[in-house]
Amino acid sequence: MNKFELLIAWLATHAGALYRFIGSVTVSIILGIPTLVLFGDTLLSLLGHALAVLGHSLHLLFELFESITGHILEEAFHLHKRTAEIIFFWSSMAVAIGLSWYLSRKAHIAALRAVTTARERRIELEESSKIIIGIRIALIISSLSATLYFFN
Repeated sequence: MNKFELLIAWLATHAGALYRFIGSVTVSIILGIPTLVLFGDTLLSLLGHALAVLGHSLHLLFELFESITGHILEEAFHLHKRTAEIIFFWSSMAVAIGLSWYLSRKAHIAALRAVTTARERRIELEESSKIIIGIRIALIISSLSATLYFFN
């Protein structure tokens, strides 16, 4: 093994130990912030290019699907090319509206669940803080009475 491989092995073992000791989120923050500070401009341009490639790939897949569907509609129902494109457009519009409605409903339900959970946690904390305040007051009163007992 050369020195570089030894350094990588040493770093990997220490990073694994740090991960087990602190946790994944903290290690991600500890390693991510200096990486963004040192290499942020390179990483952001790389992220931009990756998103552009992903967008172009999805667009090509959609165009391929549109073309295949158009040919199937033309041959199966003996339609003109323009008619098949119009049918595909309105069909895909209906699917997009249906998916948007379904996903927005799911997001609304998840948001309601999060609000309900937060409200329940707040109520639990309020109840526990009332109990803690009662215990503190009882301890203060008992210590004051014990102090007064000693000085009488």
